[in-house]
Amino acid sequence: MAVYGIGMNNKRSKGRAINVEIRSPKEVKQAYSLDFSSGGVKVGAAMLRLPLGESVEFVMEKNGSKVSFPGRVVREDGLERINRIGREANTFFIKISEERFAEFVRGNFSV
Repeated sequence: MAVYGIGMNNKRSKGRAINVEIRSPKEVKQAYSLDFSSGGVKVGAAMLRLPLGESVEFVMEKNGSKVSFPGRVVREDGLERINRIGREANTFFIKISEERFAEFVRGNFSV
């Protein structure tokens, strides 16, 4: 189940460039969420590097408090343009299998 809307480049999918944090065992990285689904989130940033298979924590702000979900980097999606920053960014898909995440996506985004 993907989040859909109307975008400039793709009539079906709407980019949701929301500031997020990706926490790994070694560091915290700032990125943008690009697409949500009930199974995970696609994230990107200009200098983002995430090893495939690494366990991470996906963190975003909701109503002034931070919400976090454990996940795993399962796919590197290459370069994608992020209009919010006006440049190409490295993108990755983080799989989040926690049921609480699926409920969060359904409750906060049009799916």
